[in-house]
Amino acid sequence: MGTVTVKQLEERRKSAQMERDSFQPLLDEVYKYVVPYRKGISRTGAGEKRINQIFDNTAMIAAFRGAGRIAQDISPPGQQSFELTPGALAKIVLPRRELEELERQIEPTKAVINAHFQTGEWDQSLQEMALDLEASTGCMLIVPDKRRRISRFVSVPLEEVMLTKGPYNEVNGIFWTRKWSLRAIVEEFGDGKFTEELAKTLKEKPEHEICLYQDTIYEPDEDRWCRVAWAKENQGKNSQPVAFERSYSKTCPWLTPRYFVVPGEVYGRGTAMLVMPTVNALNTATKLNLQGAAIAMLGIYTAIDDGVFSPDNAPITPGAFWKVARNGGALGPSVQRFPDPRIDLSQIILKELRMDVQAGMNDQSLPPDSAAVRSATEIMERMKRLATDHMGAFGRLIMEIAVPAVKRVMEIAYEFQQIPNNIPIDRLLIDLQVSSPMAMAREAERLQRIMQYVEMAMMLSPNMPGRYVKLDEVMPDVARALAIPSKYIPTQDEREAMDEQAATAQALAAGAAMAAEDPDAVEELAQAA
Repeated sequence: MGTVTVKQLEERRKSAQMERDSFQPLLDEVYKYVVPYRKGISRTGAGEKRINQIFDNTAMIAAFRGAGRIAQDISPPGQQSFELTPGALAKIVLPRRELEELERQIEPTKAVINAHFQTGEWDQSLQEMALDLEASTGCMLIVPDKRRRISRFVSVPLEEVMLTKGPYNEVNGIFWTRKWSLRAIVEEFGDGKFTEELAKTLKEKPEHEICLYQDTIYEPDEDRWCRVAWAKENQGKNSQPVAFERSYSKTCPWLTPRYFVVPGEVYGRGTAMLVMPTVNALNTATKLNLQGAAIAMLGIYTAIDDGVFSPDNAPITPGAFWKVARNGGALGPSVQRFPDPRIDLSQIILKELRMDVQAGMNDQSLPPDSAAVRSATEIMERMKRLATDHMGAFGRLIMEIAVPAVKRVMEIAYEFQQIPNNIPIDRLLIDLQVSSPMAMAREAERLQRIMQYVEMAMMLSPNMPGRYVKLDEVMPDVARALAIPSKYIPTQDEREAMDEQAATAQALAAGAAMAAEDPDAVEELAQAA
């Protein structure tokens, strides 16, 4: 394939644009009613009022809470959420001592990698990306910061990104478009190529904005990712493309997680799309309910067309007098209030719709105190069901967020010479373990059976539990599954040394007891020895 050219990127952009245009109506509906503040300003400009057609904010709040729960389940703020451990093949092939030595060797690498995720930018970008994930597909760019020698995490709204799919429906092309000022382009790509026209414009109007294209594609022949930042010399039809920077990496600089994927589509479908029928019904029901409440407060009046009363000249204000032909008689009053609509029954429908939206978007908050009384069993079962539904996509989120993020940060740390080597995470020799609350909950559920067996073995044979269970192998494996640091787990040599010390202490204690009972026997044993 060789080095990709800007002309080839333009062709791939056209293909990505066609696929995006077919998917855009679904995104527009979600941006309109669920996540209006994640829509970019490329089409509308800054300062647009985006909630004037929303009459119920349940879906908006559920989106923020659901995104926060996803971020909390993947990587809680301020915690070490990712652990490098020996893989399944290493645990089978390597002896116990070599396996423990491997854990000791990767411990410094784990510390450096986790330091990249503790800057605060990762937590903020993950939360913003999770909002786009609730809608459709999250997008995050991970690039090196050469000045601070650390990873930068840039959350990019899906509105500005187009994707293309590979042979197995994976993402193999990411095309980002955003207007940048020439000053910002120089700051980010200072070593890039600038034409005379752009250099002149930069000198005269440094804040002049142009469309900057940052395209990333996978090159299968070279088994690498190519990222090109380029723009056009001007916005006319005959403008010439200018490439500011071209970089290569073994790992993809983008995270593009998807919650659910329809076969054949490259864009994901988030929980917001799953509940859009309910969101539309809830928004319409709330709108009609508000209209009914307004009618109940102000009323609708019927008036006889008698040429005297004019509704246009009859202000609805306290203390106002209306000029009418009559207030009674055979024909009835000139002005009469129309019967008010009943709005009490609609509240029941609204509550059920709100609960459906919250359940579909992983908003696992408890019912308010003013709601109908629900038993503790019902609440616990509802929480368990929602957690199970979320776990259905947990594996995809791990493979499209946690694993590529750690691989990308590890490559950046290796380029900065912060780690001795770039450890390949192949899930066989070296595995990535997520130590988030949800991952630990899943591990605890798996380990519960093991611990139950250990307790049964100790109950059946309290003096010799080793007849039924290998505690020296069980306990280190349990500690690794719970993401306990290896420095807190005794090695095989340390356990053997402790056994020898215990045996020596036991022998000394037995000798002391024998000496107290029969000093002559102890002397005879010493002479025999």
